[in-house]
Amino acid sequence: IQQMRENIAQALEIDLSQINVKATTEEGLGFTGSGEGISSQSICLLTMDNK
Repeated sequence: IQQMRENIAQALEIDLSQINVKATTEEGLGFTGSGEGISSQSICLLTMDNK
């Protein structure tokens, strides 16, 4: 997860402290929990800098 954070920060040219990555399992629920597939979600907060 740390490497993922570093890669995202580098690609977006922002400080590592501005990136958070969380991981969890589905505990047997659905195709992802049974190991038949993977899923991901992304949330991005954008703000305008009026300098």
